[in-house]
Amino acid sequence: MSKILELENLRKEFVSKSSDQPIVAVDNICLSLEKGKVLGIVGESGSGKSTLARLMLRLVEPTSGKITFDGIDLRNQKPDELRRLRSRMQMIFQDPMSSLDPRMTVRAIIREPLDIHNHENSQSREKLVESFAEKVGIAKSALDKYPHEFSGGQRQRISIARAVINKPDLVIADEPVSALDLSIQAQILNLLKDLRRDLNLSFVFISHDLSVINYFADEVAVMYLGNVVEYASTPELFARPKHPYTQALISAIPQIVADQRTDRLILSGDMPNPANPPTGCHFHPRCPIAVDNCSIQTPKLRSFGQNHQVSCDLVTA
Repeated sequence: MSKILELENLRKEFVSKSSDQPIVAVDNICLSLEKGKVLGIVGESGSGKSTLARLMLRLVEPTSGKITFDGIDLRNQKPDELRRLRSRMQMIFQDPMSSLDPRMTVRAIIREPLDIHNHENSQSREKLVESFAEKVGIAKSALDKYPHEFSGGQRQRISIARAVINKPDLVIADEPVSALDLSIQAQILNLLKDLRRDLNLSFVFISHDLSVINYFADEVAVMYLGNVVEYASTPELFARPKHPYTQALISAIPQIVADQRTDRLILSGDMPNPANPPTGCHFHPRCPIAVDNCSIQTPKLRSFGQNHQVSCDLVTA
């Protein structure tokens, strides 16, 4: 199966006013996504997930590395060329209220991508708007209302309709359900699954909630302080997590059935300041199995079996 997205040694540094050293938000990440699949990216706040999402679409310019979208090197594209590609790459943001223009009606919001990319004629656009509004559960009678007149879940449905109306090849969803109630989360996740199937979409799905990732993603990359510390297929990751950070995240997932509960692995301290990261393995100050060498040696991703990679020198097969 061909790749819709490939990242090679992708790195992003931000200039810090308080330090001579740059802040490394994303550090030499290599990932790929097959067409029609879902790549989940998980980690704590501050791990670099949202920066990575914006780098994938070149909404933020990388410091170094390569971004290949369906065989096209995005870093070599001129602004006009990149603009033409935008209809094939879309993003769903975490907070729909801040990503929807409050001065526009829902009809205009959903129609805007069609207008920008000159999709067919006006009559055809109106039919598409009504069709996609119906797909996401927004009534035709509500299309002339404004975003503030809807609930959070309904606003996210509007954001989703806007993102998929051009039938893109790739959708990047940045924490699309984290601001919603649990019952609404389930509805939105099921909606995204249906759209993925019906429109043959490829997803990068970002979340701090591993239970959501387990439900929606085919493969998972676990991030910590700008680095991928573990990568595997979803069943493999949840059945055999190898990195201590991944093990701690999985142990924190609430379990309803008593006999399925596992001992909670509680990490000490907070994520370090990215402006002053620890030497060696960035995770070693919080790691329950760290040894002296972990503060000196920087681990690299190593393969364990088929399609399972771990960045920890203490992990054995």
